Amino acid sequence: MKALNWITHRQVLSALCAAPLLFSSAFASAEDAVAAAAAPAPAYTLTYNLGMYSNYIFRGINYSSGPALQGGIDWAHSSGFYLGTWFSNLDPDLYGQTTTQKGDHVETDFYAGYAHTFENGFGVNVLGNYYAYLEGRKQYTEPGYGAHKADSFEGSIALSYKWLTYTYFNVFTDWYGLNKTDANLAVIGNRDTKNSDYHELKVNYTLPIADLNFMAKVGRQTTTNLQGDQSDFAIGLNRNFSLPSAGKPIEGFNAGAIYSDTFNVKNQNYYNLNGTAFNGKNLMFFVKRSW
Repeated sequence: MKALNWITHRQVLSALCAAPLLFSSAFASAEDAVAAAAAPAPAYTLTYNLGMYSNYIFRGINYSSGPALQGGIDWAHSSGFYLGTWFSNLDPDLYGQTTTQKGDHVETDFYAGYAHTFENGFGVNVLGNYYAYLEGRKQYTEPGYGAHKADSFEGSIALSYKWLTYTYFNVFTDWYGLNKTDANLAVIGNRDTKNSDYHELKVNYTLPIADLNFMAKVGRQTTTNLQGDQSDFAIGLNRNFSLPSAGKPIEGFNAGAIYSDTFNVKNQNYYNLNGTAFNGKNLMFFVKRSW
């Protein structure tokens, strides 16, 4: 069994290293670099991103149970203020499903914040994020439940120094449609689900090997008056690359792989649906472009 685990872990690490390299290609132009240095910095930027992921993994939970198309638009001002929106498809059989209906198919986030990095390398990022499910499906529609929408608002503050970032998240609203008026939820009783929080420590570092970017994180989720407390970790590699074309190369691509798992799960039944766990071990591959 130890030999099998060693082989499995070696295969996972090999996949993490190989995935970004499959898409790698490098181009450079000295003339473009000089032109970019001479141009004045704009007051604001508008950027777009679109990617294909083998799964939508969020804090150790698999929300798509299969391929996920994800993308967004970001506006950033030179002062540090920014806002944007982002979307991903969901598996309606896993996210928000009840005995009377399927769950939501799409998550759409709307966010705004302020970020600043000081000359000594320390940085701060304050963010407010509204998780919206625009189909308007109400969760927990069985008799005795409040049948609320899953929309939630979360605030966060991140402190960073060079390649290390700590972020604290807090959900100011009810926890994804669970309300203290839902009498049938014995684990809630007459208590709020607000202020569920998440602590995350993350490392992002560019390795001196093939321009690979290394990422590792560990996090702890607590769900107020619920049974969903758990920890998770992730480790991955990714690489920026360009695609050749008849003229200039097409820039802005990134590809990689991330392995994640959960541990210290308070109640595994909280993350089971029809005998299937939607937390736990996952190996996710992705390719995306920003422009």
